[in-house]
Amino acid sequence: MASNTAMVGNWIKAGLATLGAAVLVSPLVSAVANPVDPSQMAVEEEASAEEAGLTAEQVGEARDLFNSWSCNACHVLTDANAHGHIGPSLDGNEAMDKAFIVARVTNGQGAMPGFGGQMTDEEIDLVSAYIMEAKK
Repeated sequence: MASNTAMVGNWIKAGLATLGAAVLVSPLVSAVANPVDPSQMAVEEEASAEEAGLTAEQVGEARDLFNSWSCNACHVLTDANAHGHIGPSLDGNEAMDKAFIVARVTNGQGAMPGFGGQMTDEEIDLVSAYIMEAKK
């Protein structure tokens, strides 16, 4: 009987030791099992860069692009001193997000010409970010 009690005690000790080890190792296993996706980090960095806004130099460059590509002839955007009456007003237009603006500037639609292939992707991205920032 004493040997059964000792054996049960050893099993309990072993079980508690295993449970304790599992509790300590579990966070390490989940960290290794769920590595950080580098592409997600890039998306998060890009989102936080967008939240930070454009620099004064970028705003000036984007405003120049907006006016030199004649966006001001069709659209209203107070920051660019644009008073066009053909396209929609960009000021206060909450229906537009950056992806929409990039797609519309690139591909056009209706009376709006597409500028993809004429403007660089970087220029389109900059003008789109500017419109998002200036239309508020």
